[in-house]
Amino acid sequence: MPTLSVFTDVPMAQKLEGSLLKAYKQDDDPNKMFLAYKVCMTSEGRPWVSSVVRKTRMQIAQDPSLNYEYTPVMGMKSFIQASLNLLFGKNSQVIVENRAGGVQTVGDSGAFQLGAQFLKTWCQNSQIVYIVSSQKGLSTGDLEEDAIFLQYFVSQGFEFFCSQSLSKNFGIYDEGVGTLVVVALNNQLLLRVLSQLTNFARALWLNPPTTGARIITSVLCNPAMQGEWRQSLEGVVENIMMTKEKVKEKLRLLGTPGSWDHITEQKGTHSYLGLNLELLWDSCGSPEMLTLPTIHNSPWARGEQDGTTLGSEMPWLSPAQQVEYLISKKHIYIPKNGRINFTCINSYNIDYITASINEAVCFTKDSEK
Repeated sequence: MPTLSVFTDVPMAQKLEGSLLKAYKQDDDPNKMFLAYKVCMTSEGRPWVSSVVRKTRMQIAQDPSLNYEYTPVMGMKSFIQASLNLLFGKNSQVIVENRAGGVQTVGDSGAFQLGAQFLKTWCQNSQIVYIVSSQKGLSTGDLEEDAIFLQYFVSQGFEFFCSQSLSKNFGIYDEGVGTLVVVALNNQLLLRVLSQLTNFARALWLNPPTTGARIITSVLCNPAMQGEWRQSLEGVVENIMMTKEKVKEKLRLLGTPGSWDHITEQKGTHSYLGLNLELLWDSCGSPEMLTLPTIHNSPWARGEQDGTTLGSEMPWLSPAQQVEYLISKKHIYIPKNGRINFTCINSYNIDYITASINEAVCFTKDSEK
């Protein structure tokens, strides 16, 4: 038996996420709360699933005619076409001209990996790659409005990749369903790109899973079911907007220092509370005190900056005093950047959460004196 391992020099990788949830689970306080779930939550504290998805899943499971053979590397053609129609509209210019296509991926992270691999291989001379971040089809509840920026790209004649995640919008988080959408100048170029993407997909995961794709295809291809699904989405978004309004109003009534308009100005399930940021160093190297009204106008609060720096000349300092106070004193677990999942707030916990935020802001403000 060998005494030395070939893995001796392999260090333990730094854990990038999950430590917050681990700390929450180890907390014995009965009032503990976790506001950083990735999934959309119901008022009962369970992951939201569209009702039409539950019915469709049962129908698929009981269908004896289904063929459980491996899907093509590119994915289910019916699923890809349904996804394109949802994204652009079936009468869109790019679909009519047959210059939009896609590859089924394992969630949006798989789409990013696939697109990045393509650009690295075939666009080596490019000096700049533009990545536009958009909220996921739970932004406004209006799918056409949420995709309006894509229509602008099309109208300007751009070629682009689009990472499309569908898991969250249907409430099938564990399925990892998505597409990497491609828009090219013509069909010939599109086919070339798709052929290369297929080769990359073959090396990455070979055959994408089918269950989630079947559910989504069934819903999107049935007008009645799609209408029910769209209605459920609108209901979720309305609840999110109402929750944000209630949080802002309760903070106002509590007299919490600062303006909290940024809470309702942000869209989507996840939004920044506006905590943590205290100092912004300008290009001359001098600090400027930030108040809450200016925080929500910053690139950081708009979601353009998730790290600790915004360029080498403008580092953001994030002492995280208020977040640490919420975690250690109030047992409310939120990420360091203060971006929480507002679907985790409901009628049972909103009073405790807003009172705790007020306490954290006032406490840290008094401690600076």
